[in-house]
Amino acid sequence: MTEGSDNPFWAYSLTLYVRAGVTTACLDLQERLDLDVNLLLFCCWAGSQGRTLSESEVEDLIAATSGWREQVVRPLRGARRWLKESAPDLGPAAADLREDIKASELAAEAIQQALMHRTLSVPAGVPLPDAMASNLRAYLAACGCRPVATDIGSLADLLRGACPSLEPSQARRLIAGEAG
Repeated sequence: MTEGSDNPFWAYSLTLYVRAGVTTACLDLQERLDLDVNLLLFCCWAGSQGRTLSESEVEDLIAATSGWREQVVRPLRGARRWLKESAPDLGPAAADLREDIKASELAAEAIQQALMHRTLSVPAGVPLPDAMASNLRAYLAACGCRPVATDIGSLADLLRGACPSLEPSQARRLIAGEAG
């Protein structure tokens, strides 16, 4: 998978996604709010470089990747999920196909992240938890989402994965946009 090999955002995402609580938080936000996991990760990555994103910049990222997400990533995800639920009844060939589709889905996500990386400049900088939280809020605003307590909890878990030194209450306050 060469598409992501020179993309620092891809490398960051692979590391962050497997940290405690992050996968669950991302998938929860994807399922409940239809948020794009790659955009959630981009918000954290940009903040990890000290970059605060405006709502307009997030909208640009959404526009740059929505066709790819809708026409490639989502159909692959749907096929993989269907096979996961049905594979026991369809035999080992279907299970092998599911693994092939899973690899293709990951490759498609690497391409989507490359599109994001090319769309918006994020120079290297100093990690800022405030910027990460602000970026996540900008993404929610761009999607027209008003987070409820469960959403704030999932977003705080994502933020804590990106900034493990944050206490849970600190992460919740940052996500909620509260000082201190």
